Amino acid sequence: MHRHIKRTLKIIATAIFVLAVGFVVWLMSGEGVTKPQNTAWGVTFSPRQADYLGLNSGKVFQAMLDDMKVRNFRIMVPWYQVEPEPGKFNFSDVDWYLKEAQKRDAKVILAVGRKLFRWPECHEPLWAKHLSQDEFESKLLALLEQEIRHFREFPNIVGWQVENEVLLPFGDCSPLPNLELFKKEISLVRSLDSRPIISTESGELSAWIQIGSLVDRLGVSLYRMTNNSVLGKMYYPFRPGFYQKKAAFSKVLNPGLQDIFISELQLEPWGNKPLAELSVAEQYDRMSLERTKNILSYAQRTGLGEIYLWGAEWWYWLKEVQKDNRFWDLGRELMDNSNK
Repeated sequence: MHRHIKRTLKIIATAIFVLAVGFVVWLMSGEGVTKPQNTAWGVTFSPRQADYLGLNSGKVFQAMLDDMKVRNFRIMVPWYQVEPEPGKFNFSDVDWYLKEAQKRDAKVILAVGRKLFRWPECHEPLWAKHLSQDEFESKLLALLEQEIRHFREFPNIVGWQVENEVLLPFGDCSPLPNLELFKKEISLVRSLDSRPIISTESGELSAWIQIGSLVDRLGVSLYRMTNNSVLGKMYYPFRPGFYQKKAAFSKVLNPGLQDIFISELQLEPWGNKPLAELSVAEQYDRMSLERTKNILSYAQRTGLGEIYLWGAEWWYWLKEVQKDNRFWDLGRELMDNSNK
């Protein structure tokens, strides 16, 4: 309990500091750039999230490909799924998604490692939780090698995302990720394949500098409203120029950084309890169609031209279960414009 309180206080202290600095930047930032005409839209897809919402994850993915016409995906390889027992690997589930994407000429950023997107953030199997630090690191690096050697045969993988927000102390992670191990992971992946190395940072709670110095491409999240167990609803005061200036500053400090994109654009409700436990009215209160459109417009005004939607599984749930296809149709419109 003490460890979780300490971690929560650390997150709150970080948030307060970043918000204070961000407010100053906000005063100077302005409204950002004119919307780019050719935003490359994509989806961060989680089969686990689809299953959690009571959906058939394979059917949801095919609907994204064939109905919404998504052609850019970010997909992860959960450690617990592909190595359920030490040294015994099964990549068939992830293979299926990659093959379905390949049939439609859809590109994929494949996220590998331990700390990946969606709760609990760290996705190691139960057997790995009881290893010593040295054994844990050895097993993680062995996993990475198996993953890259296997998945590098897929030509539609356009980059390897190594870990997700690895320096952000958020999630159910013990032991906590560390920078030195992250550097070893990057070095290993570079030795096995030549495709770009990607990782991610929090758009609001990170400086984008340290991770940006280690990778070829940097993905950042963009959240407008969050929920904290202590503070309740939190609205970030930043204007689009905040992200634009952070990106420019990061590129100046890291000239080897090819580009920065939005890897996680918040478009699903974040309430004071898990999504499936929120009433439909509470879900709409947290993420109405009007708010969704405002966030999409806001994200475009950051000038970051590649944007991955976060919450399309929920859109499908609204369409199929609540018979509300407005959000899904909005996604179709975005993808149609992106594919022209």
